[in-house]
Amino acid sequence: MGMNYLNSDDPANQLALVSLNSEQATSLIVERAKQLVNRLVEDRGHDKPPFLPEEFARLQGIKKIVKENLGETSAVLLRFHDGYVIKVNQNHSLARQNFSCAHEIGHVLVSELKLEHYIHGIEYRVFNPSKTVEVRARARERLCDVAAADLLMPDFVFRKYLSSFGLSISSIEHLANVFKVSVEAAAMRIAEVSVEPCITLKWLLRRGIKPEALSLKSRVGPGRKSRGKNNYMPVHKLVRHDSTLYKAYQHDSPIKSWKKFKVDNADKRLPMESKGFGHGETRYVLSLAFLDR
Repeated sequence: MGMNYLNSDDPANQLALVSLNSEQATSLIVERAKQLVNRLVEDRGHDKPPFLPEEFARLQGIKKIVKENLGETSAVLLRFHDGYVIKVNQNHSLARQNFSCAHEIGHVLVSELKLEHYIHGIEYRVFNPSKTVEVRARARERLCDVAAADLLMPDFVFRKYLSSFGLSISSIEHLANVFKVSVEAAAMRIAEVSVEPCITLKWLLRRGIKPEALSLKSRVGPGRKSRGKNNYMPVHKLVRHDSTLYKAYQHDSPIKSWKKFKVDNADKRLPMESKGFGHGETRYVLSLAFLDR
């Protein structure tokens, strides 16, 4: 568990920190989150989920978590002379509150690891300098999301429960319930840690076109590391209303289908399982695509 952190007061170490790339910064935040999980497991004497942000807050010296009406804001981290306070939106679901709190703990870990040096070292080579601020903000939030996922769904525990439930679209809700996270967060975690390589995809209704169609909103996996912007991506990112996959949007039962993906510079048809979640304006479809089946 002993990890040597760089001293940010040393100019040589400042240069080293700035030169971190995204993968190295992610590895540092993951390692720190794992250390915190290990401390919690040792402290409580078991590794049974859920892993709640209140438990990590205590270990990190965060004074308290306060639930309030924060309007459109999910959570805020307040720093006082004697420690941190997290305020979380009481109007959100418990799963969202958990992730929001863990995300704010992620901000504490980013500060602790001096990763702001990495974030401020990001260069964005465009003619619009304001884009640099936007990209840095996304990098910071991404690191905090990574920390939150590793805190709430530790890979070694999540993988064990995934093995028990089985790698299937039907397992997502069971995992979300056990770990007290959202269905979407559980689905993304499956693609990151599954022993059997798979891809998680999220589809949203594309409004304003007739006939109706679903468009790809996001893709995760296989594994945690990025495989390239266009690799492991569906060849067609639009799903028409007459396709098999679209039936998952119309009904609540799991749907099996096949879809062509770009895999290592070749087109490959992969089996998929898909299911619709949410209602009305919040309706979306999650798919798991399997590489080895």
